[in-house]
Parts: sequence; C-alpha cells; structure tokens
Amino acid sequence: MPLGLSAKRDGEQIELVLNDGTAEERLRMLAVELAEALARLEVPGYPTMDPEELEDEPDDVPNYTTAAVELVEPEGLLYLRKVRVPGPDLLEFTTPAGSVYEFEWRAAMDELAPLLPR
Repeated sequence: MPLGLSAKRDGEQIELVLNDGTAEERLRMLAVELAEALARLEVPGYPTMDPEELEDEPDDVPNYTTAAVELVEPEGLLYLRKVRVPGPDLLEFTTPAGSVYEFEWRAAMDELAPLLPR
C-alpha cells in the first residue's frame, strides 16, 4: 500500500482514505465511476493545454491526463490526474477541499485495482 492511500469496497461504493501525515480525508464514490475515471487517464495523449501554450513551455513540462469522479460523500468532485514525468508516473488526487495528494502510479493502482469492477 502506498503511504497515505488506502481503500475499501462496500457494495457498489469505494471509500478512499487519503492521508498526508497531518490530515486525513475520507471520500466515498461509486466503484464503477472510479474505474471509468482511471481508465480515461490511460487514454494516450490528449493534452490539457492548447498546442500554442505547449510551445511556450519548456520541454520538461509534465504530460498529464485528467478525469473527474462525482463523490457520494462529501459532495463535490474528485479530480484525478496521471502525470507522466521522468521516472515513475504519478497519480494525483485533488479533493473538493482543495487538498492535493500524489502517489506513484503503479503502487496506487496495485492498491485500487482489486477493488474495481472488471
């Protein structure tokens, strides 16, 4: 389990527990919606910036894809981002409270994949 990320399945829902060492957030969502959002992150290459904006950025700007999941509790959206950088890819969660949690992609998927519908 990646440090700061745990999850459990309860029927049709998944509860994510995100912890940065000082605070903890619990987020509930439909398992199928999380699975669909994670699958969208794997779709290759739709940049989140216009091509002209990308031209003005240095070559080391990370390439990323984003998806959102509507939460059951608390109300709001959980934004997911797969960031492709040199080294291991990252999975980033941005909560409705504005907190950002970042995990190594493979470790996070090892934790989440067994809980997701196939």
